[in-house]
Amino acid sequence: MELRDFIENELQLYAGKVIRTYNSFIPLFDYLYHNPKPDESSRLLMRAYHYKAQLLGWYSRSTDALINSLHGIVGKASTTGFPLEDIKAYIRSGRKSDVDLQPTHLGQSRLSILLNLLYVEKVGKAPFNVKYKGIEPHIDHIYPQSPLRKQLGLASAEINDIGNFRFIGASDNLRKRAELPASFFGRLKTGGIDIEKHLLLPDVSADPSKLVFDGPTYASFRSRRHDEIWKIVNRVVNP
Repeated sequence: MELRDFIENELQLYAGKVIRTYNSFIPLFDYLYHNPKPDESSRLLMRAYHYKAQLLGWYSRSTDALINSLHGIVGKASTTGFPLEDIKAYIRSGRKSDVDLQPTHLGQSRLSILLNLLYVEKVGKAPFNVKYKGIEPHIDHIYPQSPLRKQLGLASAEINDIGNFRFIGASDNLRKRAELPASFFGRLKTGGIDIEKHLLLPDVSADPSKLVFDGPTYASFRSRRHDEIWKIVNRVVNP
């Protein structure tokens, strides 16, 4: 029950697409069995472990051996909290894998996992906590990809950057089509919608007309928003 509460309340995982592997939950269960009711500091480290394991592919090979090894680390009572540093030391030496997320990983890791983390941190709830499929989130380009490609001549790497991605309800995505951001977010703001939870940047959130459709404006927006996403993600994954 404690693991269920942690997954639902702390991680807010409500869809399979934001979980790369379920095996990573076994050490969490192991730790909670021996250390019920972890304090806030331990829960923060448990969240970091979860995202590291999911985003850095810790369970991509030799899963049984990894779980057995981690049992020796987490499967006992602890007076110092969740042993994230001990886990990282084992992963670093025993598995030769990355143990801390780096900015370069934002372009390599699973996008849905990162965006779900972002919305949980920024909005306080996961966008996948829905029952009706029509509002289940889709990944959306803030600056629509077709005009970026056809009118500005940008390459896929410049378009498909996390700085240009957000979640949008499925039915809203169909209605939006290729509407340019100044118009789209201007309408939302006029309608009383909090657009900063999507745009993240205070200046364009206060005045969406600044989201001009040209190369320099798009590049600046994408880069600044990418950096803001990294700050949020880094705070959670690398505490």
